Amino acid sequence: MMALYKIKKGLIIIAASLCVGYILYLFVVRVVPISGHTATRVPICQGCNVVLIAIDPFRADGLHVLGNQRTITPTLDRLARQGYLFTNAFAVSSWTLPSAMSLMTGTYPSQHKIINKELIGQTEQQGIVPARLADTNPGMETLASILKSHGYVTGGFAGGAALDPSYGFDRGFDRYVSDGDFEGLQTTQPKALDFIRSHVHDRLFIFLHGFDVHGQYIPPEGLTKKYIPPGYNGMLTGSKDEQKALREEGVKQQSIHLTPLDVGFLRGIYDEKVERVDAQIAEFLAAYKALHVKNKTVFIFTSDHGDEFYEHGRIDHGMTLFDEVIHVPLIIVVPGVSPGYRVTDQVRNIDIMPTILSLVGLVPSPEGKRQMEGVSIIPSMQGEHQRLDLFAETSYRYATFERAVRTWDGWKLIYDQNASTDHIFNLKRDPAELSDLIWKNNAKEQELMTKLFLWTDMIEKSVTGRNGRP
Repeated sequence: MMALYKIKKGLIIIAASLCVGYILYLFVVRVVPISGHTATRVPICQGCNVVLIAIDPFRADGLHVLGNQRTITPTLDRLARQGYLFTNAFAVSSWTLPSAMSLMTGTYPSQHKIINKELIGQTEQQGIVPARLADTNPGMETLASILKSHGYVTGGFAGGAALDPSYGFDRGFDRYVSDGDFEGLQTTQPKALDFIRSHVHDRLFIFLHGFDVHGQYIPPEGLTKKYIPPGYNGMLTGSKDEQKALREEGVKQQSIHLTPLDVGFLRGIYDEKVERVDAQIAEFLAAYKALHVKNKTVFIFTSDHGDEFYEHGRIDHGMTLFDEVIHVPLIIVVPGVSPGYRVTDQVRNIDIMPTILSLVGLVPSPEGKRQMEGVSIIPSMQGEHQRLDLFAETSYRYATFERAVRTWDGWKLIYDQNASTDHIFNLKRDPAELSDLIWKNNAKEQELMTKLFLWTDMIEKSVTGRNGRP
């Protein structure tokens, strides 16, 4: 399969040499204000605290304000009205480990190389080795390490599983706790608040994470199943073992069989979890406010990826790069900005790190600047249109090998290396990605494959340059 990939890549690169290069153009347009007011300059919050909340795996349409028909996210909807709501935010991978590391480093998975829990060694003697940032990129800076170097006290509180410190997520944190297996905010939030209480007079960076809407998480008090289809009498129960079995069937067979009522059952369970975590976030924000911390605070809410509900034949995440598994919520609340704005530019989760640094008035080191492929999206927040293409990748458990480009103007190509197939979608006409145009638009295929392979070459060169290997 790799040989086919190299041959196809070579042909596209030859064609690309006849093209005029790949350039980002900036034009001025309006941000769509939730309030009805026009966008204004984003104030820099010098020295502000930063609280980054990530809930896994939270789909963009989990939010009522982004399309959920159930009014189950009043807290997050209120945050969106207070700051900036990004309607087209996307993750660079479709599962936790690579995407969360990208969030923390501003780099693509192929750059930080934490692409699976175990990695295939560089030599035959190495064999399978554990994924550790200390091995793959010992000098790579993280959001926490940069903030710490500028006087921030840093605390990270995550739900275990793929956020384990052994992968390198603890880099730059004064305290990083990620115990258990798929824990929610009921476990991580009290630890975060205890840490904040001990540092109310310090400049703080807090990373608060939970698996509250994951199929492997069940609230300690159980589920009421209040949102499942009335009278549902299908085979599903909503248990963790059941979810794991369905996920594994999808990984092995490429698809599973569910009825529409089964899908409604699973989405009902998910939405109940969404409602509960929204209430949990409300408790956290109230407790944080009551602590009277010294500095003003920039709040960010997001997720590292979405989740499938049978849109393309599976549940869970990781195996594909369809929008349901990479479209994520992103809300940024900046002190002094009121009311809220709806930002429609396409942005990536690798842009969150440089944006946070810009918002608090910090400039990364030259090494940090060279490292980050993400960019500050403050221009988009101010109404200055940024044409940012998204590149996404997944090699989930080595059962899949997909790469995708999602252009700023609504085209998407997914390249499946294992099957040596391409899929092309016009997202403006087909947002559900149901009509594959691969046989109808050869020119668009070449254009998108050129973009994808130019990006691949850029990543390979940046990794080679940073590691000093030919």
